[in-house]
Amino acid sequence: MQVGAIGFMLFFSVMFMISKKKLRLSDTIFLGNEINTNNYMSIKNRAKKITRYTLLIEFLGAWLLAFRFVPMFGFKNGLWYSVFHSISAFCNVGSDLLGSNSLAIFRQDIYVNIIFVILMFCGSLGFFILEDLVGWFYTGKKSKIHVESKLILKVSFVFVIFGIVFLKIFDPQLTILEALFSIVTARNTGLYTIDVQNLQEINQFLLTLVMFVGGSPGSNAGGIRIMVFVVLLLTTIANIKGRDEIVVSYRSIHDKIVKRAITILTIDLFLIFSGMIGLTITENQSVLDTLFYAVSAFSNTGLSTFDITTLSLAGKCVTIIIMYMGRIAPITFVSLFVPTKRKTTGIKYPNMDVIL
Repeated sequence: MQVGAIGFMLFFSVMFMISKKKLRLSDTIFLGNEINTNNYMSIKNRAKKITRYTLLIEFLGAWLLAFRFVPMFGFKNGLWYSVFHSISAFCNVGSDLLGSNSLAIFRQDIYVNIIFVILMFCGSLGFFILEDLVGWFYTGKKSKIHVESKLILKVSFVFVIFGIVFLKIFDPQLTILEALFSIVTARNTGLYTIDVQNLQEINQFLLTLVMFVGGSPGSNAGGIRIMVFVVLLLTTIANIKGRDEIVVSYRSIHDKIVKRAITILTIDLFLIFSGMIGLTITENQSVLDTLFYAVSAFSNTGLSTFDITTLSLAGKCVTIIIMYMGRIAPITFVSLFVPTKRKTTGIKYPNMDVIL
């Protein structure tokens, strides 16, 4: 779980740094892409920071959970459960050691719920936003938080708040704590305090949308990612208002970013609906259940509205393919078979008006 969350390249690079071995140029370039920086002089420092933040957050989570788990499960099991579940929650894996009902025994436990919500939420934000927040906090608010980080934080909180409101509207019997946990875990963790099978269909569909959007770029979460959603939303608003530029915080978003966002959305939707069709053929489930499960597999969330132990062998194979493609990002997979160099002929063709 740990290696998969921080990335294979980053993990092995940190191992090289600990052993004081020098990284090759190719390794340095790959690592730069992995941690989203072109400043190769600061790659080692940034990689160490990411690892440090990860271990620190997981340690704090395990330490806090131990206060509840050790008295319940004994010293040895309590400590192990604390460490395991802290890593699982922060890495947005969603595996648990508490039985078939996940965290249902802590359904009304505010202390445990809040710790898990913070771990899952931090894991879905991504290392770069956490780096921004830590820098902003330690410098006494002197260092500025990047525009992208502010945007992702605002949209993330809006998603959580509106998600809680809508869950409560459609199912008043849910407590705020249960609604909060359900929305945050649907951002790609998979732990649960209430079984999603017992939710209203409208709420299951709402969680499907949350899983589809997912978390932040550079995070442990899956989905199309929040920035893709934001770029598409801002593009729609700009078109409705008749604006040529997409502006946010006095900065414009380049057309290349918009095209990439549209490409990601198209490929991801194709993957989800292909998987949904495959599961419809192999499994005897309703359309909503199949859609929910396909999106959950794509976003690597792991929630399901039916008993997945009844999956056929073909259904399991389809699930594995969807999960794998969702984890590595379909656009990355497609780019392996498409030439990266674009042919420039110097010819500019006349515009064509198309009726939409």
